[in-house]
Amino acid sequence: MNTSDVLRRFGELPFIVELELGTLSMTIGEIFQLQEGSVLRTDHPAGAPFPLFASNVKLAEAEVIVIDDTVSVRVQKMLQKSGTGGGNATD
Repeated sequence: MNTSDVLRRFGELPFIVELELGTLSMTIGEIFQLQEGSVLRTDHPAGAPFPLFASNVKLAEAEVIVIDDTVSVRVQKMLQKSGTGGGNATD
């Protein structure tokens, strides 16, 4: 089955895509102290691209932008599949 056949057959199936904004560590006590207006500082460096995942596989690097008062994502770099076989994205 070639790419065109796959797109014809499966092109309309929904697929979860996730943007990872960063991670942080908090104690249970800190979590219970959260309130509206709390700011959570992540480990993600300012200005660095964010990883974009499809089905837990890193697909691309992206930046967060604002368009017409909505938060959006601009793909900066698509990651290439490894040579043959698994189809995993590489850094």
